[in-house]
Amino acid sequence: MALKRRRRDDKTPTFDMTPMIDCVFQLLIFFIVCTRFKQEERSMRADLPTDEGLSAAAALPKEQITVYCDWDEATATNQYVVAIGARGRKVVEGTRMGLLDIVVMDGDGMGSIAEKKNRYRTVHKALVDAVENYIERSGAKIEKLEISFAKNAVAGVSSGTAPWMFVSMAIDASSEINTKRKAANKPELSVTFKFADAYGRTAGMKPGGGGAAK
Repeated sequence: MALKRRRRDDKTPTFDMTPMIDCVFQLLIFFIVCTRFKQEERSMRADLPTDEGLSAAAALPKEQITVYCDWDEATATNQYVVAIGARGRKVVEGTRMGLLDIVVMDGDGMGSIAEKKNRYRTVHKALVDAVENYIERSGAKIEKLEISFAKNAVAGVSSGTAPWMFVSMAIDASSEINTKRKAANKPELSVTFKFADAYGRTAGMKPGGGGAAK
């Protein structure tokens, strides 16, 4: 016996969703227009370090300034050379001198002693001014002052070391530079000694004292 297909009742109720969709969109527009966001909700800026990573302003390169004691065996004189690391070496004018120009000897008279002390102060000031001017002109962030005391910075320790009197003067200059930086509320420079031997190895030591005529 064949099954009779049930006829669809045309009177089955249906729902028209169009008004509901209109109402939902109107409510959505209403809340978007009327909602007020707090200031901190709009700001997504994070507190990040200013001296590292990407930033709007280019960070200054961190460098070290090196003072070379350039000792000449032939003339038994020394002059100072200033550089950023080992780059851009610049001779400090007016610093060429021998040990007898500044070392007070037992047989020196009062006039000779005064002349040597004045010579020491002149060269000392020239070195301080040269280092400060070099730092200012470099535009780099200088964090360390390095004193190289090999006679020949290229050959390194194999060439021997410059007389300690000239190394001592470089130490005195670094001390005055840091004193002036501290008074100006600038970070002090860490001071180290360094020389490179013929095989490219490095040796370092902390700066010590050293007497000199002033």
